[in-house]
Amino acid sequence: MKHKRSKVLLLALLNSLADFDGELSEDAKLLLDELSQRSNIIPPLYADVFLLPRSATCADLVKRIRSLSQKQIAIASYAFQIFRFYEQILRVNTAETSPQQQAAYASQLEKVRLSVARTKVALAESFGQGIENHYNDL
Repeated sequence: MKHKRSKVLLLALLNSLADFDGELSEDAKLLLDELSQRSNIIPPLYADVFLLPRSATCADLVKRIRSLSQKQIAIASYAFQIFRFYEQILRVNTAETSPQQQAAYASQLEKVRLSVARTKVALAESFGQGIENHYNDL
């Protein structure tokens, strides 16, 4: 049950960071405090966005977020939204759709892939790390 609660808290945190305006909101600070006490492994998407190893815990994520500049938090928040949308669009089943719908899906998927690629570069540059060491699974 605690692991499921951690997932809910993580999503709430990233959603609160989506509204990031240069300062962490009180809600985000409370979420960070609660997550800092958890040793659950974070989902791969969160590890990818914050350039953490796949074995990173909630507490590791909190340390990373607290160490970031305002600009890095804003970029990571944007990246999370892009990567999450990419994961969702990949789950779409187009097997029973019309050829026009399949073409529209393929076009949208290509646009999202380009956004993901640009976002990966922006994240790596923001975090000051080489892109070649990250994002192999996205």
